[in-house]
Amino acid sequence: MKTARLDYIPKNPARRRRRQVVSSPTPAPPVALTLVAVEFDPSVSVTLTFDRDIDIASLVAADVSVDDGPESILYRGVGLGTLLTPTTVVIALVEVGGQSALLVTLTAGAESGIVAVDDGGTWAGTSELELPFP
Repeated sequence: MKTARLDYIPKNPARRRRRQVVSSPTPAPPVALTLVAVEFDPSVSVTLTFDRDIDIASLVAADVSVDDGPESILYRGVGLGTLLTPTTVVIALVEVGGQSALLVTLTAGAESGIVAVDDGGTWAGTSELELPFP
């Protein structure tokens, strides 16, 4: 019967291979939406067109307003909005007061809820953008 030698150490012990953890590349941060056109239909609606497809599921229409300065009327968005095309939303307007500006302007906050479909990029909004635009 053979006895095991306790003082024997093999010359090339099997090395344990470490598993390489392959991480996926970090996704690019969302790119902000860019407003490319605005059409204003007095007392009816404002139409916003963006540089790529948008999602309006979280639209806050009240965050969008049009100051019709020459007519001294301020309009605010109301309702859910309607996608006219994948890049264009129509927002109904309601008169909320008078203004004394000389120009027709669009104001919308960053909380309007309009986001890009592809990467979730948001629209920063605008302040007193002269209409028509461009």
